Amino acid sequence: MRLLRSIAAIAIGLAFIAATSAVWTILANATLVPGGPAAAGVSPVRMAAYLYINLAVCGVGAVVGGWLAARVARSSPYAHAATLAVIVAVISIPTATGAPAPAHPSWYPSALGLIAVLGVLLGGKLRAAAAAADRSVVA
Repeated sequence: MRLLRSIAAIAIGLAFIAATSAVWTILANATLVPGGPAAAGVSPVRMAAYLYINLAVCGVGAVVGGWLAARVARSSPYAHAATLAVIVAVISIPTATGAPAPAHPSWYPSALGLIAVLGVLLGGKLRAAAAAADRSVVA
């Protein structure tokens, strides 16, 4: 039962991160950058706004995802968030090491991966600290 709860905790955190990214992409493509970030004729200001807001949304989604993974886990909340961070890092490797999309700067794919991993760790740390403060979970 404990193993299933650990798997569920990590899966819930990962699902939240993926859902946040998907919803943001749909909203951004419908409003901020019609036709997607590779669309021709998008003003540089809109493209820059898209890139920086995307980094912020990625960071917030990662923090909440890491927090959720740590929250759902009954014990060792930070270890669950760290495991999620490793999974996010592995998933990010192909994007971070590949060529960026035509409209993106060269640093952008690596920044997304780094922000996601650090965000997950921060979310896990915040939850672990809160759990330790109220002594409800063995950190």
